[in-house]
Amino acid sequence: MGGGIRKHLRALYGEAVAHEVSLEIEARLARLEPKKDLAHEWGPEDALLIVYADAIQQAGEAPLRTLGRFLDERLQGIISQVHLLPFFPYTSDDGFAVSDYRAVDPKHGGWDEIERLSEDFDLVFDLVINHASSAHPSFQEFLRDEAPGNRYFMTAELDQDVSAVTRPRASPLLQTYETAGGPRHVWCTFSRDQVDWDFSNPEVLLEFVDIVLGYLAHGASWLRLDAIAYLWKVVGTSCVHLPQAHAVVKLLRSVVERVNPGAKLLTETNVPLQENLSYFGEQDEAHIVYNFSLPPLLTHALMTGYSEALTRWCQSLPALPSGCTFLNFVASHDGIGLRPAEGLLSDEQLGELIHCVEAFGGKLTKRTRPDGSLGVYEANISLFDALGGTLDGHDRWQVDRFLVAQGVMMSLAGVPAFYYNTLLAAPNDHEGLERTGRYRSLNRKKWDLAEVERRLSDPSGAPASVFSAIAEMLTVRRGLSAFHPEAPQVCLSVDKRAFVLARGEEGSASRVLCVFNLSRDELELSRASLAIEPRASLQLRYSRGVTLDDHDTVRCTAYGVAWLELG
Repeated sequence: MGGGIRKHLRALYGEAVAHEVSLEIEARLARLEPKKDLAHEWGPEDALLIVYADAIQQAGEAPLRTLGRFLDERLQGIISQVHLLPFFPYTSDDGFAVSDYRAVDPKHGGWDEIERLSEDFDLVFDLVINHASSAHPSFQEFLRDEAPGNRYFMTAELDQDVSAVTRPRASPLLQTYETAGGPRHVWCTFSRDQVDWDFSNPEVLLEFVDIVLGYLAHGASWLRLDAIAYLWKVVGTSCVHLPQAHAVVKLLRSVVERVNPGAKLLTETNVPLQENLSYFGEQDEAHIVYNFSLPPLLTHALMTGYSEALTRWCQSLPALPSGCTFLNFVASHDGIGLRPAEGLLSDEQLGELIHCVEAFGGKLTKRTRPDGSLGVYEANISLFDALGGTLDGHDRWQVDRFLVAQGVMMSLAGVPAFYYNTLLAAPNDHEGLERTGRYRSLNRKKWDLAEVERRLSDPSGAPASVFSAIAEMLTVRRGLSAFHPEAPQVCLSVDKRAFVLARGEEGSASRVLCVFNLSRDELELSRASLAIEPRASLQLRYSRGVTLDDHDTVRCTAYGVAWLELG
């Protein structure tokens, strides 16, 4: 394994430096006690919650402690992994401008609360590896022109041609800072307050190896590599997905496996599918990647009532390498990314999606294209409000449409991930947007625990209906082996208003047929159209608005959902 570490370092720095740095890493690893027998096999019980450390609060109590009580009381036995969004001291972007990687923000609690959560859930920590806050101590050294921080951050000259650089934002790439050594132009992929590390300096890499080892010691089971695609910069290139970025992922995997063989790497690369899939490498990079194309495709399908683009995309998905899978999600702390829909939705279809987002109270975040023009990067809106209607406007099917989205996500090959505001059927947070001026605040509302309990205790309200339906589906899902993250899936073309998926081995007694009506129409789907053998028995394992008649015709009311086990 040590040879693997050195091989990856050689790809980054050459033989001489690789030898020295590998000795440094080996010395760090030698001081640790490897964890044994922690290999985790995927299973249908896997389901992940994405949540801020202070998402749910109660006066007089550390938010992490409040969150722990909520998870124990409401989600124990339903959710298996918890992705704690950055809980470190920070200066902007709701945690993604980290000023201290080794501390828990005291406003949230401390490492004791984090480690207590790790006793009941697999914890996902964010490794915000591309950039730091401009308040980070190393950047303050950079401003004072003091070592070692004055060598830790990526800079360029204003006359260098950076027009080929892929940009996820519309802000200037190079930001000028006055330092004790004169003005320097710092590479800022995301914002002026998020200054990019220079990983061509191996000291920076060693710093992050130390950070990773600390996270594992504090209870991390997964590491989410934030914005990893932009990590390595070479002027004159796109500075995205460079071979060196992949080499860093491979290196981190080798390091992590030495400490905890069961730990997982999740890469965050909000890009088109084939670029995203490259982060599996040769089964030596990420264990799991985000299924970034799903949110825009599924949202568009439900806004229009037509499944053709969604079905065509699903049918094109490749078989993934053994031990690798997707993280399926429809909502997250970010908006609905539109780059992953490139080539999958036409300009007209993207226009339909954008029209509905704006009509239902959302906003659009822009990015700078290579030619200097602006394009839409993501749609910022709560998913519950995004599915409040169709191209025809608002209607009475919001909850039903929303639950179809959750059902589709739970049915696809991979691990389903639920954003906390999804479970609470949260509407757009216009007060948050007004307070911060940031579009992403629309979908980042923080809650008082008493308000959450009121929402979930009112049986007549949408939040209680949504929460109980999702909990029921997850409970049923845990008992169906066809929902193993790596179990085969076949997407069927049945009706342009329906999305139909078969999970599990063909001919298996535990195969499950997943049927979703994406429209307000009533549908009748025959055995033949669903490719069900005449002698196969059907059992409804979960149904919302779907029935079987005496001839096993599947009848779906508006936005019906069904899981049928084939015998």
